Amino acid sequence: MREVYRATDGVRGLALRGGASELSDRAANHLRRPVQADVSTINNEVRYYYNETFDSAFQDRRPSGNPDEGGWWNPTGSGAFRLVDCKVTSAWHDGAWVTDPAKDPAIGLLVANALGRSAGKMVDLDPQMQMASGIWGMGVRLTDGTGPGYVAGDFWPACFRDLTMRQEKPRQNGQPLGASYTSVLQNLVWNPSPTIASRVLEQIRRLLQQHGPEAALSIHFNLYNYCRNYDHPEIAKRYTFGDVVGAIGVALPGEPKSFVLGRRFAPTKRAENPYASAYFDAVVDMASGTVSVDLGNALPLDEDGQVQTNLGRMSLVVLAKVDTVANGQPTFLPEGSDLSDGDFDKIGDLPYADPDWMTTTAGIVSLALPAAALALVADHPLAIVTPKQRDLLPPTFTIWARETVMGYHVRADEFVQRLNPQSQVPDPQPTDSADVTVYAAQWGKPFNSAGLHVEQLGPTSLGTGAQQDIKGIEVPWTGLPAEVVTQSQTRFFEGRAVVTVTATDPAGARLVYYYTPPPNDKDPLPTPAKQPTPLVGTYMDGQIYSLIYKLQETSDWELYKYTLDPSGARTPPAQQHYLDYVDLHVRDGYAAKLDPTWQDVAPIFSQYANLYPVMSRRLVDLSDEQSVAAHAASIELAFSLDMSDPNYMPVTRDMSPAKQQTVLAYLRKVQGKPAAAPESLQSTSAPRPVGAPIPVVNRDAAAARTSVLSKSKQEPGHQERRRVGAIAQPKTRRRTPCSA
Repeated sequence: MREVYRATDGVRGLALRGGASELSDRAANHLRRPVQADVSTINNEVRYYYNETFDSAFQDRRPSGNPDEGGWWNPTGSGAFRLVDCKVTSAWHDGAWVTDPAKDPAIGLLVANALGRSAGKMVDLDPQMQMASGIWGMGVRLTDGTGPGYVAGDFWPACFRDLTMRQEKPRQNGQPLGASYTSVLQNLVWNPSPTIASRVLEQIRRLLQQHGPEAALSIHFNLYNYCRNYDHPEIAKRYTFGDVVGAIGVALPGEPKSFVLGRRFAPTKRAENPYASAYFDAVVDMASGTVSVDLGNALPLDEDGQVQTNLGRMSLVVLAKVDTVANGQPTFLPEGSDLSDGDFDKIGDLPYADPDWMTTTAGIVSLALPAAALALVADHPLAIVTPKQRDLLPPTFTIWARETVMGYHVRADEFVQRLNPQSQVPDPQPTDSADVTVYAAQWGKPFNSAGLHVEQLGPTSLGTGAQQDIKGIEVPWTGLPAEVVTQSQTRFFEGRAVVTVTATDPAGARLVYYYTPPPNDKDPLPTPAKQPTPLVGTYMDGQIYSLIYKLQETSDWELYKYTLDPSGARTPPAQQHYLDYVDLHVRDGYAAKLDPTWQDVAPIFSQYANLYPVMSRRLVDLSDEQSVAAHAASIELAFSLDMSDPNYMPVTRDMSPAKQQTVLAYLRKVQGKPAAAPESLQSTSAPRPVGAPIPVVNRDAAAARTSVLSKSKQEPGHQERRRVGAIAQPKTRRRTPCSA
């Protein structure tokens, strides 16, 4: 998407280009149409994880009009994430969007899931961190519907970002929020005998070859207008389906994989609703004299999910007034400021109100920079302005959105991590660590900051536990004990630094740190503390920690001061998205058992049966010893898959390697197989050095997929492999943006 930004660097949902090549050198394809996210909602409620108080009624869909009962709105969801009816709607040719298939047959191609394998899975990190849902095991291909396709690849597991309120009135679809996914496609296989001759796809292919193995095919898409209403006679026809627009292009060497490092637009004032503000990106290409801005996840939608067209004329401009810093604080023009036409240089109008504009371009606008704007844009803020409605002259304008103050942009790439202290296999260690690459830019260029200011978010009581009264179980605090997690960092080099997070065993923290009501109504913020009577039984594995970060250059600005939310937790300032954390799931220490009994694995299997009823109702009752034994071979296969496989178990990807080893040992035992030697699970590759590329080609995977590409002649109907693992996840791979 970054290529879309640059000139056709379009693999990210933005019309931004991602590198330094000209727009005419970059090819971008845009896609739209529905997707299905058949997420399971019973595991949204943290207290349902407590085996001792679980009730089978929790597996029922909540009754209409009563949100305090049952397993929410889709308790039997499979977790599947499917591209159902996505098509290429336009291609970038020589600085313009082309929509006519006669000019490029790539237009109209299906953007489909992998041929002959299960759908990918959408997975929360934890019920107490549902704001970083990742997609695992998804294959993506471009096809005309008569064969496997022009090109196919594996979606690198990525989590959504920039969650924002898209619909103020969601027309009963039930979900007004939207979000973006940005990733790369690994293990690419190009059809050696394509049935179409697409100039844009050949452009992409040549760019990948030109930039070598560090370049990647990038994909970006925005999800919105999702339906979780199962009651409305018409709207329920779209139940678990939503809309998507996005782009496919080339990510250049050195670029982040889960976001675009460019010119970041962010509010200077925090809204009362943290999701009400839009965060989006632009890319300026000085060589070609162009700028691209991605509005695909930024503009408000009406109740039918269409872009609101009543926002007035919107123009992209460069502000004439430069941001400055004096006495440790910045001076700048905030959004809402009134301007005269002499206070900015106009770049061009944004055609957001044109019919089918969003679905044709994915909201990506590319404009040539006039000479006056080109002279300022290197160190002056970009902004979007609208005219004020008044009859008096001269005309005045209002800043609708603007670039970050002083052009600073800092963001973590692999921002979701799963750590396994004292539960690694085969050699448990007292600590576990992960590297998180943090990128910094100023005015869109890599910035070697003086350093990062990183600290823990602190105790919070996140999750959905306030819904109903479940006797005997409380909502845990996250972030405690704080001493479990430490971090160190490298110096910035070429705009990148590495934060190494290290964790020790949280030792069942969520059994001992849990919410208790305040002593009186005058004290609304409870004090997080270890309880004198720990809970006993199988509950949440491990603990959730979030790290907040900012550049040293902005650490003392009032603009970047953290505030307290109603629960007493600190939240980021407006210049960073509300959820721009580094999120960690630190699992509890666990000693792997090589000769386990049913009593050893029953709590693990029973919890999974409770929280994933689609498995127990349709395939195998994991809470029943005889049922597990009867299906042991299939279950063993699913539990031994790579975590990036769509059929991996558990689908929630929240099991430590030692527990996984114990489960596998039990399954082999009941089949009469000899106990296998402990093998390394969930860590099939070493942590990736900072800046190192994600491999684009895996020879074994490529060879296997090439045979499919050459053999298959017909697009099958919607199919899922009906094996136990069809509801599962991949063996952990270190470290991805949603790493395990």
